[in-house]
Amino acid sequence: MRTILFVDDEVNILRAIRRMFRNAGYECYYASNIEEAVQVLIGAENLDMLVTDIKMPNFDGIRLLKLFKEATPTTIRVALSGYASTASITEAISKNLAKQYFFKPWDNNDFLENIQKVFALEDKFVQMGLFQAIQDFERIKTFPKLFDRVNQLVQKDAGIEDICHVIEEDMAMTSNILRIANSAFYAAKTGDLQQAIMYIGLNNLKQLILSYEIATMNDRKYVKANALWHHAVTSNLIFHDLYERFYKRKVPPIIGSAGLLHDLGAIIMLQIYGTDYYRKLIQPKLSEEDLVREEENYFKMNHAVVGGYFLNWWAFPMDLVEMALYHHDPREEGIIHREEVALMCIASHMAKDEIRFMRPSVFDALDILHIKEDFLKPTYEKFQDEIMGWHDE
Repeated sequence: MRTILFVDDEVNILRAIRRMFRNAGYECYYASNIEEAVQVLIGAENLDMLVTDIKMPNFDGIRLLKLFKEATPTTIRVALSGYASTASITEAISKNLAKQYFFKPWDNNDFLENIQKVFALEDKFVQMGLFQAIQDFERIKTFPKLFDRVNQLVQKDAGIEDICHVIEEDMAMTSNILRIANSAFYAAKTGDLQQAIMYIGLNNLKQLILSYEIATMNDRKYVKANALWHHAVTSNLIFHDLYERFYKRKVPPIIGSAGLLHDLGAIIMLQIYGTDYYRKLIQPKLSEEDLVREEENYFKMNHAVVGGYFLNWWAFPMDLVEMALYHHDPREEGIIHREEVALMCIASHMAKDEIRFMRPSVFDALDILHIKEDFLKPTYEKFQDEIMGWHDE
């Protein structure tokens, strides 16, 4: 039986959660402060999940997440917060302290269902048999070095100057960050790395470094990753535009670089399978659906599964894991952030100029979002140069 520890300093909240989970099929523990939470951690044989409020007057939930990350890293950490405290959620996610987050007040049915989906995703990766097949990917399981160093600095609340000093040791990464910051999207117009990072944001910076480092893991294959990199950057631009037009607000920092990571699995597969993967799958510039089918035909796995697996392994937020894993199939059962996945599905197809052909998954995405094809036209026209550029890579 799965075990969950709920932590909140409000007795009424804990009482409501206790009622909600009474017959849910989990072994649940409850704590109203850090001391009680630590006692549960010590006494319980195993804790599968920690669900804690992170904005409490009597103690700091961020500190509790850090404690659990160090003491029991396999425990899934979930943050709770009111809508007025989104900064706390962003901090928890950017420091890899929480995998999932929920806002108060919540709908009881949605809350229960989403907890179940978090566990179901963990089970899904086991059932896929990836743990045996993934042995060929062993060297990628560890965080790329620069990403790991920057991630550690962010977790320690290091200043921008310290982070810049580390990044400046890698001239290629420095120039790439400046290029992204000065692009039409960020329009930073700066040659200063510190200013560029402030434009991009720390969370986006980490995701950018991760994607770039994996793409350049083997220098002789990097040139062959150009088309993948172009697709990722264009997808990210389109995703932002669609998101902002659909929700009428900016993309949250937590998923600000979702487009850069949604096809991370393809970059990883290129690193592993090299020329064979490039010649059969990248060079022909296959459609999204054809790419997945041919990957499974040749390699018995596809890039969406590989990308989702590694982002999950590295404890990235559930939003990003789902957008990587399901962007080819937004109707897949068990998705929590279905609208975000649907937007990423459209963005990925549009970046390859496939919207004109309206693939089945795009129709599914439009249905999920309750929008018509005409909604896509302004975004398509806005990024037409970037979209057409993919054919030239």
